Amino acid sequence: MISVSQTDIDHVQQIIAPLLGQKAWGVSLGVGSSLTTEFGAPILDEPNAKKQHGEWHLWTYFCVWRLERQNRILVGAEDSWDRIASAIRHLENKSLKSVELFAPAWDSIFHFEDDILLRSFSIITFEEDAEHWKLFTPNGKVILLGPGSS
Repeated sequence: MISVSQTDIDHVQQIIAPLLGQKAWGVSLGVGSSLTTEFGAPILDEPNAKKQHGEWHLWTYFCVWRLERQNRILVGAEDSWDRIASAIRHLENKSLKSVELFAPAWDSIFHFEDDILLRSFSIITFEEDAEHWKLFTPNGKVILLGPGSS
């Protein structure tokens, strides 16, 4: 059974507070409808790495997501690859203003400048324990959030 308390939400909000105000960069579409976004200074990765990551690295997957701007839907996770690739450019170089987290399954809204929203919705049918986004932090920790998270 899924159970997210306000205490859980407050704890995650405290961890991600230093991310607020950071500009998104390196926004890209991965396999399927996974979406990655970098924040903060680039970090040196392995020499053979295919992609450079930021101090903060957000990976959205195993969920449905939607990108909106000024109350207008730009694109959703199930749209065509070309349409998604074009629309996610709206996130580039935009500051993350806030992150809202919701019970019962960690649905999330990432608020960016220029009234751009990235909404993620859990899908219990994938796996009840699957996370739907993960955030790599500058201190080497990873936040995994999804329907089975605690």
